[in-house]
Amino acid sequence: MENPIQTWIESDKKVSDLINEIENSELSEQAQAELAMDKLCLMFDLPKMPEDTSRYEDYYEENEIDDARSVFQEYALLKYFYPEQDPRSLILWAVYNLIHLIGVDIDEILINEFGEDFPDDCIVGYRGKGIDGEIVFPLKEGKNWFELGCIAATKIVKHNI
Repeated sequence: MENPIQTWIESDKKVSDLINEIENSELSEQAQAELAMDKLCLMFDLPKMPEDTSRYEDYYEENEIDDARSVFQEYALLKYFYPEQDPRSLILWAVYNLIHLIGVDIDEILINEFGEDFPDDCIVGYRGKGIDGEIVFPLKEGKNWFELGCIAATKIVKHNI
Protein backbone atom coordinates (compact mmCIF):
# COMPACT_ATOMS: atom_id res chain seq x y z
CA MET A 1 0.00 0.00 0.00
CA GLU A 2 1.30 3.42 -0.96
CA ASN A 3 2.17 5.84 1.82
CA PRO A 4 0.54 9.19 0.90
CA ILE A 5 2.94 11.18 3.08
CA GLN A 6 5.99 9.59 1.46
CA THR A 7 4.45 10.23 -1.96
CA TRP A 8 3.88 13.88 -1.01
CA ILE A 9 7.50 14.26 0.14
CA GLU A 10 8.90 12.62 -2.98
CA SER A 11 6.70 14.71 -5.28
CA ASP A 12 7.56 18.08 -3.70
CA LYS A 13 11.22 18.98 -4.21
CA LYS A 14 11.13 21.86 -1.71
CA VAL A 15 9.76 19.59 1.02
CA SER A 16 12.20 16.81 0.15
CA ASP A 17 15.17 19.21 0.13
CA LEU A 18 14.10 20.72 3.46
CA ILE A 19 13.76 17.32 5.10
CA ASN A 20 17.16 16.23 3.81
CA GLU A 21 18.75 19.46 5.05
CA ILE A 22 17.24 19.03 8.52
CA GLU A 23 18.05 15.30 8.75
CA ASN A 24 21.68 15.97 7.75
CA SER A 25 22.10 18.61 10.43
CA GLU A 26 23.82 17.85 13.70
CA LEU A 27 20.69 18.64 15.67
CA SER A 28 18.99 16.12 17.94
CA GLU A 29 15.82 14.43 16.68
CA GLN A 30 13.79 16.68 19.01
CA ALA A 31 15.46 19.83 17.65
CA GLN A 32 15.03 18.57 14.09
CA ALA A 33 11.30 18.08 14.73
CA GLU A 34 10.99 21.62 16.14
CA LEU A 35 12.89 23.06 13.18
CA ALA A 36 10.75 21.09 10.72
CA MET A 37 7.61 22.39 12.43
CA ASP A 38 8.81 26.00 12.12
CA LYS A 39 10.01 25.73 8.53
CA LEU A 40 7.06 23.73 7.20
CA CYS A 41 4.55 26.09 8.82
CA LEU A 42 6.30 28.98 7.08
CA MET A 43 6.64 27.12 3.78
CA PHE A 44 2.93 26.27 3.61
CA ASP A 45 1.60 29.27 5.55
CA LEU A 46 0.03 27.05 8.20
CA PRO A 47 -0.97 28.04 11.73
CA LYS A 48 1.74 26.71 14.03
CA MET A 49 0.03 27.33 17.37
CA PRO A 50 -3.67 27.65 18.33
CA GLU A 51 -3.47 31.45 18.57
CA ASP A 52 -2.36 31.56 14.93
CA THR A 53 -5.63 30.09 13.63
CA SER A 54 -7.46 33.42 13.92
CA ARG A 55 -5.65 34.75 10.84
CA TYR A 56 -7.19 31.97 8.76
CA GLU A 57 -10.87 32.47 9.67
CA ASP A 58 -11.93 33.37 6.11
CA TYR A 59 -10.18 30.28 4.76
CA TYR A 60 -11.87 28.03 7.32
CA GLU A 61 -15.25 29.53 6.52
CA GLU A 62 -14.77 29.14 2.75
CA ASN A 63 -13.77 25.49 3.19
CA GLU A 64 -16.48 24.79 5.79
CA ILE A 65 -13.94 23.82 8.44
CA ASP A 66 -15.56 23.84 11.88
CA ASP A 67 -12.65 22.46 13.88
CA ALA A 68 -9.76 24.71 12.88
CA ARG A 69 -6.49 23.26 14.14
CA SER A 70 -2.92 24.37 14.28
CA VAL A 71 0.00 22.08 13.49
CA PHE A 72 0.64 21.98 17.25
CA GLN A 73 -2.88 20.66 17.93
CA GLU A 74 -2.82 18.08 15.13
CA TYR A 75 0.62 16.95 16.32
CA ALA A 76 -0.64 16.57 19.92
CA LEU A 77 -3.60 14.47 18.71
CA LEU A 78 -1.31 12.23 16.65
CA LYS A 79 1.11 11.95 19.58
CA TYR A 80 -1.78 10.69 21.75
CA PHE A 81 -2.25 7.69 19.45
CA TYR A 82 1.44 7.20 18.63
CA PRO A 83 3.46 8.31 21.69
CA GLU A 84 6.55 6.30 20.71
CA GLN A 85 6.63 7.56 17.10
CA ASP A 86 9.55 9.68 15.95
CA PRO A 87 8.45 13.32 16.50
CA ARG A 88 9.81 14.24 13.05
CA SER A 89 7.39 11.80 11.43
CA LEU A 90 4.49 13.12 13.50
CA ILE A 91 5.27 16.70 12.43
CA LEU A 92 5.27 15.67 8.77
CA TRP A 93 1.99 13.83 9.31
CA ALA A 94 0.42 16.83 11.08
CA VAL A 95 1.49 19.20 8.28
CA TYR A 96 0.24 16.77 5.64
CA ASN A 97 -3.13 16.54 7.38
CA LEU A 98 -3.57 20.32 7.55
CA ILE A 99 -2.54 20.84 3.93
CA HIS A 100 -4.99 18.17 2.76
CA LEU A 101 -7.83 19.23 5.08
CA ILE A 102 -7.88 15.95 6.96
CA GLY A 103 -7.14 15.27 10.57
CA VAL A 104 -7.35 13.02 13.54
CA ASP A 105 -10.93 12.18 14.49
CA ILE A 106 -11.31 13.51 18.02
CA ASP A 107 -14.27 11.19 18.59
CA GLU A 108 -11.85 8.26 18.17
CA ILE A 109 -9.63 9.73 20.87
CA LEU A 110 -12.61 10.13 23.20
CA ILE A 111 -13.75 6.57 22.50
CA ASN A 112 -10.23 5.35 23.24
CA GLU A 113 -10.09 7.35 26.48
CA PHE A 114 -13.66 6.98 27.79
CA GLY A 115 -15.23 4.15 25.77
CA GLU A 116 -18.09 4.21 23.27
CA ASP A 117 -20.32 6.13 25.65
CA PHE A 118 -18.00 9.07 26.19
CA PRO A 119 -19.55 11.96 28.12
CA ASP A 120 -21.60 14.68 26.46
CA ASP A 121 -19.89 18.04 26.11
CA CYS A 122 -16.43 16.54 26.60
CA ILE A 123 -13.40 18.84 26.47
CA VAL A 124 -10.00 18.02 25.03
CA GLY A 125 -7.32 20.40 26.27
CA TYR A 126 -4.01 21.16 24.58
CA ARG A 127 -1.02 22.14 26.67
CA GLY A 128 2.68 22.59 26.10
CA LYS A 129 4.57 24.20 23.26
CA GLY A 130 5.89 22.90 19.96
CA ILE A 131 6.63 19.20 19.96
CA ASP A 132 6.15 19.05 23.72
CA GLY A 133 2.43 19.51 23.17
CA GLU A 134 -0.01 17.02 24.59
CA ILE A 135 -3.70 16.58 25.08
CA VAL A 136 -5.42 16.30 28.44
CA PHE A 137 -8.95 15.51 29.54
CA PRO A 138 -10.19 17.98 32.17
CA LEU A 139 -13.08 15.67 33.07
CA LYS A 140 -10.63 12.94 34.09
CA GLU A 141 -8.31 15.36 35.87
CA GLY A 142 -11.13 16.99 37.84
CA LYS A 143 -9.96 20.48 36.87
CA ASN A 144 -10.88 22.91 34.14
CA TRP A 145 -8.64 23.20 31.11
CA PHE A 146 -7.18 26.52 32.22
CA GLU A 147 -6.16 25.07 35.61
CA LEU A 148 -4.39 22.26 33.73
CA GLY A 149 -2.21 24.79 31.90
CA CYS A 150 -3.90 24.36 28.54
CA ILE A 151 -3.40 26.96 25.85
CA ALA A 152 -6.46 25.80 23.89
CA ALA A 153 -9.39 23.45 24.28
CA THR A 154 -11.94 21.82 22.02
CA LYS A 155 -15.41 21.03 23.27
CA ILE A 156 -16.89 17.93 21.68
CA VAL A 157 -20.66 17.79 21.75
CA LYS A 158 -21.89 14.25 21.37
CA HIS A 159 -24.82 13.96 19.01
CA ASN A 160 -27.09 11.12 20.00
CA ILE A 161 -29.23 10.03 17.10
